[in-house]
Amino acid sequence: MAKNKIQKKKDREKRVAKKKLAEKATRVAQEKTTQESKKPLPERAKLMRSAVPKAENPANASKKNTFTQRRTGG
Repeated sequence: MAKNKIQKKKDREKRVAKKKLAEKATRVAQEKTTQESKKPLPERAKLMRSAVPKAENPANASKKNTFTQRRTGG
């Protein structure tokens, strides 16, 4: 029984190590793609974006505080 437990422990360690390596590889690949996507913007694009005003969180403007809702009952 002791040999079986040791073998199971080794197998589990191998699985965990493979999983960690796979996660790291996907993370590195994802970081590489995000770095490639962060190319500098052309001057025309910067000009067009600066001309359009940015809204200040309109979706959250009408939202009540949860504490206030509990205290007022609404």
